[in-house]
Amino acid sequence: MSKNVKIAIVGLGTIGSGVIELLKNESDIIEKKSSINIEIKYLIDIDNEKLKKINCPDAIKTNDYKQAITDKEVDIIVELTGGIDFPNKLIKEALENGKNVVTANKALLAEKGKDLFDLALEKNKNIGFEASVCGGIPIIRTIYDALTGDRIKGIFGIVNGTTNYILTKMYEENIGFSTALKEAQKLGFAEADPTLDISGYDAAHKICILAQIAFNTPIEFNKVYVDGIQGIDLIDIKNANEIGYIIKLLAIAKFDPDETVEVRVHPCLVSKKNLLAFVRDEYNAVFLETKYFGNSMYYGKGAGSFPTATAVISDIVEISKSIFSNQNTTKLKHITNYPLKEIGEILSRYYVRFLVPDKPGVLSKISGIFGENNISIASVIQKERSKETYVPLIMTTHLAKEKDIINALNTIEKLDFSKKRAVMIRIIDD
Repeated sequence: MSKNVKIAIVGLGTIGSGVIELLKNESDIIEKKSSINIEIKYLIDIDNEKLKKINCPDAIKTNDYKQAITDKEVDIIVELTGGIDFPNKLIKEALENGKNVVTANKALLAEKGKDLFDLALEKNKNIGFEASVCGGIPIIRTIYDALTGDRIKGIFGIVNGTTNYILTKMYEENIGFSTALKEAQKLGFAEADPTLDISGYDAAHKICILAQIAFNTPIEFNKVYVDGIQGIDLIDIKNANEIGYIIKLLAIAKFDPDETVEVRVHPCLVSKKNLLAFVRDEYNAVFLETKYFGNSMYYGKGAGSFPTATAVISDIVEISKSIFSNQNTTKLKHITNYPLKEIGEILSRYYVRFLVPDKPGVLSKISGIFGENNISIASVIQKERSKETYVPLIMTTHLAKEKDIINALNTIEKLDFSKKRAVMIRIIDD
């Protein structure tokens, strides 16, 4: 026998509209599969025009979210507004009023999530947030539920469709960053202001959430290392291709043997043998390394109305079942407190491109400085002589500490022959 659950949707943008549409079109199959009948009691938005356009005659349409959070019949508040300040206030008030919450708000959870989850546990209420990372890919549920008996060692994710689309176009169509960005904006894959995406901060919000679930430890977002793709030059994409790599923006979280956690976002040269190298256009993928199951990858559309709406509805169904079983299903619990490793302490391989004069002695000076900083060179490529006074010199390294490579580049930059600072990009092999 089906059980009824009443929800209030706050925010009727792309995702909110998708949730309404899916519930209208698929309510029968949802009920048959889950034995849960989901009823939309409130539709809430500050934009009256959005409220008027939504065809949902049985719902109460209002600008006042307090109506929903004080209504004893409402079981779940679905927060889909975006931003941080208002949704933080809304979710706190909802929990204080005994409501369960579903949200797709990655920025809020990454930056303010600890307080919200602590409050949810105190009130014995649930926060569902599957939709906050990678849209319809069930990566949160996979890490928390499917792999609950395993230990996560590493997460490597392409979790931002905008940047992946731009880098794909640069690689496949031999075009520069600005041209690729304009194409992404024209097709709707990039916002008019793409800063959050191309700076890497959208991906950083997502990996911060995944790291906390995987390692059960709090992560201070402002300590996560973030570097975007604004500085990626077409020449480096070409060079990477020549030596067997593709450049991707990766979100990385690792649990290291010294019991520290790495959480970082930056461009990487990804080996063409690595599954992540095959993730094209606006698609997302998360590659997991675990102690017992081994390696696995999860792939799909990371954004959009319907992919994200499916994740929202899965959370509504899961929380609905928990209401009737009186269980708490909140997936973010801080039961450990591992320190976050500083970026200078990480170990990586590196691609480095210098612009140097084409004359004897230059390579030996650079190699000597690398050696003084405990950096072992894996390969050297110097482009053929041309009419130019300065030529590209490309090196890859074996594993080295980040602080050592930075020290070396700082020293080389001060040499008389140095035209400008070298380009450095980290390498991920297969």
